[in-house]
Amino acid sequence: MAQLAPGSDVHLEHTRISESHFERIKQAVADEEGRPHFGYLCLKKAEVEGSVDLAYARFAEEVDCWGMRTSSYLDLEGARLEKGIKASFIKAPMGVDFYRAKVGGSLNLEGSEIGSRIRVARCQIDGSFLLRGCRTDGDIECYEVKVSGHAYLSNMEAVENVSFRDSTFRSGVQFIYSKTTGGYFNVSGCDFTGLVEFEGLCVAEDFMWEGATFRDEVIFDKGDIAGLVEGACVFRSSVSFGRTIFRSPVMIRACASHVDFGGTRFESGATLLLRYATVRMTGATLGGPTSVIAASRTFVGMFGDVLDESVMSDSGERVKLLDIGSVDASNLTLVDVDLTNCRFAGAFNLDQLRLEGRWTFGAPPSGRIGFTPFGWAKRKVIEEERQWRALESHPKYLRNGWGDPPESMQPDPGVAALMTIYQQLRKGREDAKDEPGANDFYYGEMEMRRHGQNWGMGERWLRQAYWLLSGYGLRASRAFGWLGAAMIITILLMMGIGLPLNSPSQKVTGAIPRGGGEVSLEVDEEGLKNPSGDWFTGKRLEKALNVTLNSVVFRSSGQDLTTSGTYVEMVSRFSEPVLLGLGVLAIRGRLKRGS
Repeated sequence: MAQLAPGSDVHLEHTRISESHFERIKQAVADEEGRPHFGYLCLKKAEVEGSVDLAYARFAEEVDCWGMRTSSYLDLEGARLEKGIKASFIKAPMGVDFYRAKVGGSLNLEGSEIGSRIRVARCQIDGSFLLRGCRTDGDIECYEVKVSGHAYLSNMEAVENVSFRDSTFRSGVQFIYSKTTGGYFNVSGCDFTGLVEFEGLCVAEDFMWEGATFRDEVIFDKGDIAGLVEGACVFRSSVSFGRTIFRSPVMIRACASHVDFGGTRFESGATLLLRYATVRMTGATLGGPTSVIAASRTFVGMFGDVLDESVMSDSGERVKLLDIGSVDASNLTLVDVDLTNCRFAGAFNLDQLRLEGRWTFGAPPSGRIGFTPFGWAKRKVIEEERQWRALESHPKYLRNGWGDPPESMQPDPGVAALMTIYQQLRKGREDAKDEPGANDFYYGEMEMRRHGQNWGMGERWLRQAYWLLSGYGLRASRAFGWLGAAMIITILLMMGIGLPLNSPSQKVTGAIPRGGGEVSLEVDEEGLKNPSGDWFTGKRLEKALNVTLNSVVFRSSGQDLTTSGTYVEMVSRFSEPVLLGLGVLAIRGRLKRGS
């Protein structure tokens, strides 16, 4: 003891020592302020009867407590560890405390068995932070910690609560397969830089992330959350909840660039209130009513604090859904969600999918089709049809403007499946009493039916005519355009060959007897003569217009016509009312209210 002084190295490895003897060593190395000042302290595999109280001590070298056992606690409150501490696989039944400690290197408690509490609070760690494999019968309290290196916090197990609130991590964090058997898990107010892995995290109660910011990728895959998800947070990059189980009805409030719920199980339903995010839900299990809602306002915390979204400034505000394949859509509601790039293939009960608020789909290209004067009909287009239209097997002029082709020349699904998707979406809008909204899906359904048949089938020709004349009874402009063209042609034909040269005159011939008596008269009508000379006169135009307008409403004009004009009128009286009816039907479809 006489040789010890402040800054001395102390080797106590494999030593059994009492608390009183350890206190004498501390006094021997105490500085002028009465605080222990060690150079190098080694307690490797040491056994201390009592507590190891190193509060406010200073250590010039790394402290080695590997495998140390104490019958009480390890206290390093306010300590200054210039090169860090190796305290892995220790046993401290009364707990470990690093409150307000400053650790110049790594803080390693890997594999330790701690009794009542692990506290690493208001602590600065310049190296790595390791709690990997730690076990505690109480809480893990790691609030207001600043970690410069990697944090390896996987396989932790706490009987009570785990809290890392208001902490800063600068080099990535692993919470892989950590577990709370009877408490909550709290990362509220944390600022994470680098990959954060919560894979396999098991939480017995609530998971809290109020005000947390994740600046890089986050993985929650294969987690198990028994309680609620409290608070709102920011995911600057992507976050994945693949195959995670949420056992209670949860509300997830988050700003995120990309969110993947592939294979996620919402056993009691969920409300997914999101901002900025592109969402993928492939194979998600919706055990109860589940809503994906695009939040229009910034999230406000429990105490009225507005969530800082500054890191999301370069992201689009619309929430976009990318895929709901293999999802039972009967429990799904989408509110204000962009469905432009959403894939519906593989989803079932699509007719029960609820669309509310401002929802959008893709649209055909603008402009003309190739060198023709025609353009694509404006309507809602699902992503699967866009990919089908962009196939390189189609003529170039038909796929221009439809975007990039799919990776496979035979995209899944085929035309028949696309027809079924449109059919179910149409039925869903009709059941929602949204007849005008169902029209575009009906148009897509008929398009797929038409393209799914070859030209040798009579139905293909009927649908081709139905599409050409009126856009399946949905395009009034097309029907009225054809009606106008038919009327003009009828007028020209009537003026040219349909109206006779002159109106027919009657001639009476007979002989009157000298003595009186009955007179027999024969009335002859001069035959109608085909027109010649100046056909296109104002008078003939008036008559032709009269004939045509009567034909539109399926009436006979009563005009005297040539043989050719009679046949022209017959064709006109059949075709023009049909075109008029198609135009009226299209207008009714756009204006009809749900009943």
